[in-house]
Amino acid sequence: MERFWDFSVRTYRSDGVPEACLSAQNDYGADVNMLLYCCWVGVHAGRFDPALFDRATRFSECWSDGVVGPLRSARTWMKHAGCNAENMPTAACMSLREDIKHVEFAAEKMQEEVLESFAEVSRTGKAPDARVLAAVVANLMQYSVHAGLAVDADLRQKYAAIVCAAVPALERQTVARALRA
Repeated sequence: MERFWDFSVRTYRSDGVPEACLSAQNDYGADVNMLLYCCWVGVHAGRFDPALFDRATRFSECWSDGVVGPLRSARTWMKHAGCNAENMPTAACMSLREDIKHVEFAAEKMQEEVLESFAEVSRTGKAPDARVLAAVVANLMQYSVHAGLAVDADLRQKYAAIVCAAVPALERQTVARALRA
């Protein structure tokens, strides 16, 4: 079985996925770790059971609001305004920003490790078939409804990029059809 962190790193490094994830995060308010978790659980355990979904979303919302989000906000503010302030030593400020980026990354990894600990997943994994795709799509839609995300054509395209990278054996057209259903 592929660990959640390894799954996420592999998926995120695929063509088009960083852009899809960042746009889903910035334009729609999605928690990227939860999007990836929806896929990972779908592949290794199937559809969310209510207790797992509730536990995962409660934890992720608290962790994101209390840790990851503030770190990201500070890092973004420093990039666009803070390090350009009058009398600010720009190089030192940008170095601090990089340090914050590493802490943010570590916080996201910790979030994923906790999320993985919640799920009882198959240690052997499953072959990517129609049931896996249905589970991944159902998990993404359940999270989207919970998070109040408007799943329009643009977000479905972003989800398709993520799902195709997460489960490379699936064909893009099949994934796109499943996301429209």
